[in-house]
Amino acid sequence: MKAGDYNENVEIATAYLTLAGKGADVVTVTAASDDHVFEVTDNHVNISGFNVAGATGATGISNAGIYLKGAGHCNISDNNCSYNDGNGIYLDSSSNNTLLNNTASNNEGDGIYLDSSSNNTLLNNTASNNEYDGGYYGIELYDSSDNLIYNNYFDNTNNAYDNGVNTWNTTKTPGLNIIGGSFIGGNYWSDYKGNDPDGDGLGNMSYSIDGDGNSDYHPLCPPSSVKGDLNGDGTLTPADAAIALRLAVTGACDDAADVSGDGTVTSLDALMILQAAADMVEL
Repeated sequence: MKAGDYNENVEIATAYLTLAGKGADVVTVTAASDDHVFEVTDNHVNISGFNVAGATGATGISNAGIYLKGAGHCNISDNNCSYNDGNGIYLDSSSNNTLLNNTASNNEGDGIYLDSSSNNTLLNNTASNNEYDGGYYGIELYDSSDNLIYNNYFDNTNNAYDNGVNTWNTTKTPGLNIIGGSFIGGNYWSDYKGNDPDGDGLGNMSYSIDGDGNSDYHPLCPPSSVKGDLNGDGTLTPADAAIALRLAVTGACDDAADVSGDGTVTSLDALMILQAAADMVEL
């Protein structure tokens, strides 16, 4: 779809259909009254590259930016679903779908809502500043199980609710995560209270999800603003030097530990951190 602003409700009841916008920054689709913006009721549908806004109506929270009803094997990616009266993205009795690289922010319902939906994968999405006065969340899973949710960014007053059995992290794997860390694991939570004593960018304690006992066992910790602070406690200490030395011995790559800037982590980096900690100076 070409760049521009469109005012319409898009109903998709045809399988194997792809709708691709030129990008969420240049293609905006705004709903007419009393309906979803995109409504998908068939399988194997791809929607990408749209700014999706303005879902309103008397039915209130049931209206969403992107709504899947009984749909499977769909890919919803690179969309901005924000400023809707209901949920940003809503999966209703929909399974085996992928939500990738979407933003769901400033909605009056949940950013992302799954109801009676299973075996979906949610990866690299951002849900922030979504409504909380009515008990809504950045992401909510209701009567939904066997979904995989990892490497997403959640910054809401109420971040998550889950009354099913779902997986909120993947196995710790080297790779750039959504907040710039060196390992893929769980999700970023704005209200996470743990820290990162070993400097791998993953928290030292799990993050509990509201609802029925689910947890993110590898919550993401943001890189410290203090150069060389590898455990994220806000100061340089010998513990940071020990982390750098361990990385040097194992040959692991970590830009935060390469304080010398030579492209590798060596014992020199550990020594520089140790000296800075002893002298209480910044690197």
